[in-house]
Amino acid sequence: MKKSTLFLALICFLTISVNAQTKVTEHDLEGKWKMVFDFNEKDMKEEIEDDYWLGSLISGPLSHFVVDLLENIDIQMEFLNGGKLKITVEAFGEEEFVYAEWYISSHGELVLGDDDDDDDEIWMFEDNKLYQYDKKSKGRLEKQQVFLVQR
Repeated sequence: MKKSTLFLALICFLTISVNAQTKVTEHDLEGKWKMVFDFNEKDMKEEIEDDYWLGSLISGPLSHFVVDLLENIDIQMEFLNGGKLKITVEAFGEEEFVYAEWYISSHGELVLGDDDDDDDEIWMFEDNKLYQYDKKSKGRLEKQQVFLVQR
């Protein structure tokens, strides 16, 4: 009886930990990171149709335009000491640098922006990628289609 209970508990633990996000540390952020938008036209079209009353009329051309636009934008981030973030945006042959702030919350969540307790967007590791999550009610996290990969 004890062996089967222990085995069942171990299986549950492994299942939960496989799908869990892992905490972020400063050491994990070293180097340059590339932002990836994991959108496709079908997903975007459905999202536009669901969110706007004009969605069914404009969803096709608009989703195609947005996907094409995102393919021509390269965003790279470099996490610097002291909570500084260097963001390099290259789009249509132009390159621009922007500086922002970052910190790691007490829960091990990466937050981009200033030190504000009302952060609705966090970044957590999953499969060696930093995924963006939106905080929903009751502490629930909703994974977004944006992530960072180390270069």
